[in-house]
Amino acid sequence: MNLPTRTLGLVLLMAIPLAAQQPMMADSGHHAHGDMMMEHGMMGPGMPDMMMMMGNMEYSPEHLLAMNGELSLTAQQIMALTALRDQAKKSRDGTMDKMKAHMGELRTALDAATPDTTAIRTHFLAAHDAMGQAHLAMLITNARAKAILTDAQRAQLSQMHKMGMMNRRGPGRAGPAGWRGRPAMRGF
Repeated sequence: MNLPTRTLGLVLLMAIPLAAQQPMMADSGHHAHGDMMMEHGMMGPGMPDMMMMMGNMEYSPEHLLAMNGELSLTAQQIMALTALRDQAKKSRDGTMDKMKAHMGELRTALDAATPDTTAIRTHFLAAHDAMGQAHLAMLITNARAKAILTDAQRAQLSQMHKMGMMNRRGPGRAGPAGWRGRPAMRGF
């Protein structure tokens, strides 16, 4: 494997946890990335499954708290979601610190004139494990946040997200109406 391929692999490895940290938009704007990728043929057959693995992002505590008015969350739900959000942030920050440390060591090992493949393997696997732990923690946090909602609130949230997806599509159009207020790209 050549150095540019390794570098690309590192960039992709680092991008996943950063993408997972992006704030959720109350209007389901976080689905725009997937819509745009689908429209332009950038998603392979396994990508919808990978997006599903993101853990029902609409149930992240941050997103649910932002939707407080629409969901009519109770004081008890707000308190539980806030505690869950704060606990998840603390856990995520610790895991990200571990991952960054191993990524730094991995970069150092790759930049050496005669790279030590044992060090490369060790730090890559440690960074990968930390990233996996962060992803698992996110999945668990979102599942716990989902359980805080009532059946009616879950149904309402699901309906709101479906409507948000439909509202971004114009009549007779296969793709999103635009991304972050920009017109949809055509002719690509």
